[in-house]
Amino acid sequence: MADIERQIKLLGYIKITGIIEALTGLHIGGTADSIDKGGIDNPVIKNPVTNEPYIPGSSFRGRMRSLLEKKTAEYLSPMTGNKEIWMEIYKAEDEKYNNNKAQSTIDAMNSEVCRVFGNSASYESVPSVLIVRDALYTEKTRESYMQGGKGGLPITEAKMEIAVDRITAHALPRTIERVPAGAKFAFEIVYKIQSTSFICVIDEKGKPKEVKSYMADDKVIEKDIENILWALKQIEEHDGLGGNTSRGHGQVKFSIDPIKYEVFEDVSKQKIEKAIKNIKTTKEA
Repeated sequence: MADIERQIKLLGYIKITGIIEALTGLHIGGTADSIDKGGIDNPVIKNPVTNEPYIPGSSFRGRMRSLLEKKTAEYLSPMTGNKEIWMEIYKAEDEKYNNNKAQSTIDAMNSEVCRVFGNSASYESVPSVLIVRDALYTEKTRESYMQGGKGGLPITEAKMEIAVDRITAHALPRTIERVPAGAKFAFEIVYKIQSTSFICVIDEKGKPKEVKSYMADDKVIEKDIENILWALKQIEEHDGLGGNTSRGHGQVKFSIDPIKYEVFEDVSKQKIEKAIKNIKTTKEA
């Protein structure tokens, strides 16, 4: 019976850090502790201990993946032949692998999205190589909020909005809680450099008939990091973070620090340095 053996070796890390500044009110929904008359209808998510709003890594990561999926959709038409967009796993050129388990893994590794963010649990699992941590207040922002009425920023703001029934003209007011403009969050994204080898076993005796290997190289690393930086640029220039971005919420600005990395002995540092140098050159261009 056909099968696939996957071996993953960790080779190092690339770290992207910086600051997210809210240019307009930012709303990432949480749950209300209680229902109060005239209270907030849609509160923001907060740390239950400090009561400080934060940007969940899951929301940040999800927005990045969504934008990258839309970018790569233009390449799906010639692959599928019917303009069908596959958001979880993309059909690749390796049709010779008729085993579904092997095929789904190879397809995911050929996808720029799944290679970084992982694929769906509905298919043979390809784990994500990206860690997006929760973005917390910077110390300066935290100190400004602690000043309270002494010139500091309010920790959140309540924005009143009205939905109007188009038939009856009846107004339905609602209150949305937002992190005010000017708040700054420290973010961290970690990219795991991995060497992954796949052995496709397609005979009944369990012997490998064909071998297809994916080894970490500077071109793959460069492309993956470029896609991550591209997603951040799209969030800043054309999209936003959180909900209600079509109504002016969630406009942000990124200040990205120089890229840092840690490489283990199994991979050449020169390749990583070359990839990072090319990324900077491309970004500046």
